Amino acid sequence: MNPAPHFFLAALGGLLLSSPVPAQEKAATDAPATIPVGKLAFVTSADFGRAGNIWIMTGSVRNMEPTHQTRDFAFAAGGKKIVYTANDPVASGLYVHDLEQHASTRLLAAVANVGGPDLSPDGTRIAFYQSGEESSQIMTAAVDGTDLRQLTQENCFNWTPRWSPDGRRLLFETTRNELPGGGEGGGQRDIYVMDADGKNQTNLTPNSYGHSAAWSPDGKHIAYMKNGSIFIMNSDGSAKKDVSHGKVRDSEPAWSPDGQWIAFTRTPKNSRAMDIWIMKSDGTGQRQITFNEGMTASFSPQWSEE
Repeated sequence: MNPAPHFFLAALGGLLLSSPVPAQEKAATDAPATIPVGKLAFVTSADFGRAGNIWIMTGSVRNMEPTHQTRDFAFAAGGKKIVYTANDPVASGLYVHDLEQHASTRLLAAVANVGGPDLSPDGTRIAFYQSGEESSQIMTAAVDGTDLRQLTQENCFNWTPRWSPDGRRLLFETTRNELPGGGEGGGQRDIYVMDADGKNQTNLTPNSYGHSAAWSPDGKHIAYMKNGSIFIMNSDGSAKKDVSHGKVRDSEPAWSPDGQWIAFTRTPKNSRAMDIWIMKSDGTGQRQITFNEGMTASFSPQWSEE
């Protein structure tokens, strides 16, 4: 789920959110939903399209982390922290959340209208996008707020930067090649890759489009969404293959830390009850993880090591 720029509010003053014990639930014993490795996090919202709480799952046990409500987040390398965008009545802006202390701390307080954060593998820089009325641009900064850099310049929307495992490149999606009026069905986006300094911006999906790109742990492959299905391609854009064969709407792929599994969101036809599913990286072994009804939606899966 890639939020539109107007979803992100102007930044407020620095806040600290903490709680000693996160909420916990266990999957139903008659049909337990389990994950095979690491910890899988996702957002669940009671009202489709709105921000929600972050849940973190290990095995079949789920814990709700005491963060501000959000739509998008990412694990820091090592899985001990997450970085996220706050989108609730109390706060907005970028935060880093310590999963051991259960506390959130504001980042980049002077930068407004931000989303899609991702921490570099070495933890020194944060990538994100900053939204305006007619465009959004990919930015990076040191985690202390210094050395702010704008990496894209086009008068279009650029979203969801994601660091490569080696920290040398960034994936992102863009509307820079969208046809006038959005084309048939609208929302045509391409997946680009660029160097960490913004140079060598390259379209990986020319004439095919794509959303929600994610690096494999070894950096050799990229999973993404196209036409309601999860595809995988080589990191240079070659050998594109449909692996989920979505007959509904599959999106937002996230690799397991061992590279053997992919988590994704699935929205049934004529439904707004979005759920988290997992599958082997070749598309086999598809398994439903959340079981929502009505307008409840789980989205933005992220997978990390223990």
